[in-house]
Amino acid sequence: MIKEATRIGYTGRLPIMEKKMNSFTGLTWNDIDDWAGNRIAARGRRYQKNGYVSDLAVTVDGDLIAWVDGTHRYATRVSMNEKSGLPDSVCSCPYKIDCKHGVAVVLEYLKCVEQNRDVPKARKNDERLEFVEIGGYDDEYDDDDESLPEDIRMEITSFLKKKTKAQLVELFLDLTQRHPEVRQELADSKQLASGNTSTIVRQLRSEIREMGSRNEWQDPWENDILPPDFSRIRNKLTALLTAGQADEVLSLGKELITRGKYLMETCDDEGEAGIEVSECYPVVVRALEQSSLEPVDRLEWAVNAVLDDGYGLCDVFSEYLHQKHRKTVWNLLSDRLLNRLSTFSRDKSGRRDYQRDQLSSMIISSLERSGRISEIIPLCKNEAELTGSYERLVRILIEDHQYKEAEKWILKGIRDIGKKWPGIENTLRRNLREIRTLQKNWPSVAAIQINDFVGRASENAYAECKKSSARADVWPQVREHLLVYLETGAIPWKQKNWPLPKTVLPAPDPKRDKDYPMIKELINVALFEKDPKRILDWYDRLAEKQYMLNATTDDRIAAAVADYAPERAVSIWQKMAESEIAVVKPKAYKVAARYLRRAERVMVKQKKSADWEQYLQELRRIHARKRRFIEILNRLEKKLIIKGKG
Repeated sequence: MIKEATRIGYTGRLPIMEKKMNSFTGLTWNDIDDWAGNRIAARGRRYQKNGYVSDLAVTVDGDLIAWVDGTHRYATRVSMNEKSGLPDSVCSCPYKIDCKHGVAVVLEYLKCVEQNRDVPKARKNDERLEFVEIGGYDDEYDDDDESLPEDIRMEITSFLKKKTKAQLVELFLDLTQRHPEVRQELADSKQLASGNTSTIVRQLRSEIREMGSRNEWQDPWENDILPPDFSRIRNKLTALLTAGQADEVLSLGKELITRGKYLMETCDDEGEAGIEVSECYPVVVRALEQSSLEPVDRLEWAVNAVLDDGYGLCDVFSEYLHQKHRKTVWNLLSDRLLNRLSTFSRDKSGRRDYQRDQLSSMIISSLERSGRISEIIPLCKNEAELTGSYERLVRILIEDHQYKEAEKWILKGIRDIGKKWPGIENTLRRNLREIRTLQKNWPSVAAIQINDFVGRASENAYAECKKSSARADVWPQVREHLLVYLETGAIPWKQKNWPLPKTVLPAPDPKRDKDYPMIKELINVALFEKDPKRILDWYDRLAEKQYMLNATTDDRIAAAVADYAPERAVSIWQKMAESEIAVVKPKAYKVAARYLRRAERVMVKQKKSADWEQYLQELRRIHARKRRFIEILNRLEKKLIIKGKG
């Protein structure tokens, strides 16, 4: 895979480039992904690789302009955003901005630079500039859709009708000579017309099994792997379905689901290959609806697809299950799934049995749709004890307003599996707080919240304590007890004059892995309460212990004390910036620039612009060899000079 700092194109000075174009050649693959997102970047890369970009040119402003072929031919313009250091694109496609066509244009330009190919200047009256401005096509469609737009269809139809039979034959022979895929499509159409689909099905099955394992997806530039393109398979499946071969498509659908799961497990592409496979699944759903299967068999087919998935690729089958089906069909499916559950082998490893949980959730949904509501809670109780799925049972009991029964199972769940699965315990604790909230028992809600805070103190938990205690009209007293706890470890409800009732929940172990005073938490509380003096007092105590906070908290601290102690705020931001500069990466330089700008604003407000300019000059001297950082620093100094003149 490409390293973050690897350049996409050649970065030397070229005669085709104006100075502004250097910002394009400095882009990395990570920059492209940050700009457009992984999926759009991958598709744009494929568009460029397939030669869809044409007539690339550079505008007088240093922007890129090109045609990119898709469902229509789109005009696409790309500029560099000086603030973000990333591209911005506008396009005549329905996506409008920062689309795969923009990615393709940038990659095509970088390919030209890499190969030392000239890129011409765009004409002042280039029609694409106006085409981008007016927005191009207004149709609401995704240009990954292979359907032909009506206006283009009419143009082609008119053109073909004027040809003689001999001319049409010659035209198609020429197309098959130049485009092997057209030759294959014609051969497939001939077989479909003759009713001989076995060869197509056999070829498709082989192609599905091989897809994603061949070297043809290797990117020739950077040894990167492009996700496989399943559009050809999708088109063939659609053709088979149109020819009335729904059962064959359904059979191939099983192969596709298996292949999608395999690619998700084996490809290091953030799931891109699996997503490409899943774009064939809507065709399989249509085949399911048209198949010779009985209605209950269709539902069970979709259930199996979802159960076998594990990666969220089969959402389209979940949508099929949520469509309207007859109660009698759901009733038959419920019996089948219940029978399957009764023979389901239990996981004896001590881990949660997610497959059984998923199956039982399917049964609950099926029982609900078949009207067998009375069977749901008994099933959930049985499954809670078998698999630990207490939160599902409690949720259903709360929705049925069985609060006492829900509380009983909450306490049982915490007692039985709380230490084993703390995530479930946290959910159950929230469920009890929800019940007390529905009952408007605010003292109990506050007591539960403080119980949770002692178990896991945080700024958000403190804010929730304040909210619930204020409703119980006891916040001032509770606040003092919480601060004493954070400073000394004394449990709030064991301190004198505790104003809230006891909770039915087991008490957390507050001393485990905790050191008092809890300085980081006290800093966050002071930030929440906007108390700059206490912020700095605890921040200095933390420095004495040589502990460090994360960058987000340091940034918040500097912003919070900027008016109270401006010199401290500037010092914090300077240290943060210098730490990022030391990383020696362009992305880190941009982060450093953000901190420097914040410090600059404080210095200017304090009328210390000269001191700040001197600091920037010192940074320039120390880091003179870091070209990208110096470029960013130049922009900072330029802004400072402009402000000074103003």
